[in-house]
Amino acid sequence: MRLLAVIWFIAVLLQAFSKNLIILDYHLNIKYISTHLCVNRNHPELHCEGKCFLKKQLEKDQHRNPAGVPAGKFAPDILFCDCHFRLLVPVFTSQPFQFLHFVPFYLTGITSHIFHPPATC
Repeated sequence: MRLLAVIWFIAVLLQAFSKNLIILDYHLNIKYISTHLCVNRNHPELHCEGKCFLKKQLEKDQHRNPAGVPAGKFAPDILFCDCHFRLLVPVFTSQPFQFLHFVPFYLTGITSHIFHPPATC
C-alpha cells in the first residue's frame, strides 16, 4: 500500500513539474540538441541552439495537459498590495530607552494609623 502511494505521489509530481523537467532536460543536453535535433542546425547564423526543439517539446506538453486549467496559466486573486504607509514611530531615536520604570511605593490611608513606631517613655 505504501509503495502504491509513493508511485502515485511521484506521478502527480511529474505531471505538475513537467514543463520544468523539459526545460531542465534542455539545459542538461543543450549541446546534443543543438547539433543533432535542432531544425536550424545547418544555419548557425540564426543562433537557435535548440530553442526550436524546446518550443516543440513545450507545445507537445501543453497539448497533453487537460484543457481545464493549463499548468502555470492561472493568476492569483491578489498579486500584491500597493499600500503606501508611513512609520508613525521613528525607528531611531536620540533619547535613551528606559527598560524598567520605577514607581515608589507609599502607604496611604488607614495603614499610616496602624503601623507606627512604639512610643518611648
